[in-house]
Amino acid sequence: MTRRISRKLPRLEHSEHPFVEGLDPMVPMLIVAAAVGAISSLAVELFRTAMYAIVQWYSSQEHLVAAARSLPLSARVAVPGVAGLVCGLGMWAGHRWIKRPRGPEYMEAVHVGDGVLPLGPNLVRTGSSLLGVSGGITIGREGTMIQFAALASSVLGRIFRADESHRRLIVACGAAAGFAAAYRAPIAGTLFVAEIILGGLALREVSAVLVAAVISLLTTQTFFVSGPLYIAHAVPRIGFNDLFDVALVGVAAGLFGPVFLWVLHTSNKRYQALFTFLPLRMGVAGLAIGMLAAVRPEVWGNGVSVLQSFLSTHWALSSVVAVFALRLIAVTFASAAGIPGGVLTPTLVTGAALGLIIGNTMLIPSADHSQTLWILVGAGSLLAATTHAPAMSALMVFETTHNYHVVLAALPACVIASVIGSLLRHQSIYTEALGLEEHGPAASAAARRTILPKALPFHLRTSAISANIAEEKRAA
Repeated sequence: MTRRISRKLPRLEHSEHPFVEGLDPMVPMLIVAAAVGAISSLAVELFRTAMYAIVQWYSSQEHLVAAARSLPLSARVAVPGVAGLVCGLGMWAGHRWIKRPRGPEYMEAVHVGDGVLPLGPNLVRTGSSLLGVSGGITIGREGTMIQFAALASSVLGRIFRADESHRRLIVACGAAAGFAAAYRAPIAGTLFVAEIILGGLALREVSAVLVAAVISLLTTQTFFVSGPLYIAHAVPRIGFNDLFDVALVGVAAGLFGPVFLWVLHTSNKRYQALFTFLPLRMGVAGLAIGMLAAVRPEVWGNGVSVLQSFLSTHWALSSVVAVFALRLIAVTFASAAGIPGGVLTPTLVTGAALGLIIGNTMLIPSADHSQTLWILVGAGSLLAATTHAPAMSALMVFETTHNYHVVLAALPACVIASVIGSLLRHQSIYTEALGLEEHGPAASAAARRTILPKALPFHLRTSAISANIAEEKRAA
């Protein structure tokens, strides 16, 4: 086994100049974070552009639901099946070629790893995911976008010859920047890293993550696309009378969230045991998704256009229930097959449908803003129930719509959903993905450590660095 010797990020040597001597090591890290933000935005846009090009190639449409509607019924069924089969063949062939089944994902690299994302396995995963999501597979493309951005930032960290602690922070910055570019939500992206990946960040470290997320969004808005991800009716000022409604949605999401996670976890074990050959497993899942899409074309894709349709048009209750049930089955198939992607956007869409169902059956429908409120609160609440990250979930529904008043309603609902969800199922969707139960105490210890060492006086810091370098040379 090749021994890996960590290399230190270049630091200022001792100098008599008062400015240099007093310079915090986080200052150059902020410059690196800005570069990570710009590169991550480009990585996300590259993936998005490639996906749109593939969809337009076979349908002349840009968005997946529109593509599904434009195709004959037989093609609507067949395309996801072919996409799943090709995705599986790509992963199977790629793994045999690089002789490495998988590399760590960005959460593992930051949470329990050393901040290194191997290039080969991650490129295979990104390419396979691109083929799958472009063919209408009901899985989130944003998860792969964030992974691709984190991969680019990991490469940048190795170019800068960063040590382990800085590599982990650079990949965390890449994840936040990828999140910001994918969802146009930099604050939620920062909290995504802080709440989910690390379970808490020191303020010094948050500054670097936030800089990366903001620069990523600025790059996206300047060169590619601007405005919020979703266009929604403005929600008027929230009063105490609205708290009962949103609390009811939060309770429902808190109860449904653990059921949703249990379905995903159980189906994953049973389905993968049924089909051991990866291309066959993904192809069958894609074909099942295509058959579901024959009933409702909204089954196709991650659900961005479905959520936008919820927010902008009136839906009959029966149609909402049908889309809710069919997409839930389709997401289960895609996740159980192991098709690379994420479930964050599908969770938002499922939560939005849940909020809309509750609003139209248990609450009093009134103005358009009420429906908007229930949709957004439902989306954020189910996300909080499955991720156990209420602050990120509430701010995300605000940033993706620029609807400020919804935060006052979403925050209490997300807290309620998160508390109920964590009580009924202690592991969130991301801690299960990290396999913390299998890692045990070692992972818990790794999760508690901070990304960067606490600030020390300059002379103590340089002495510690020198001692560390000398120790590594002796070990080598």
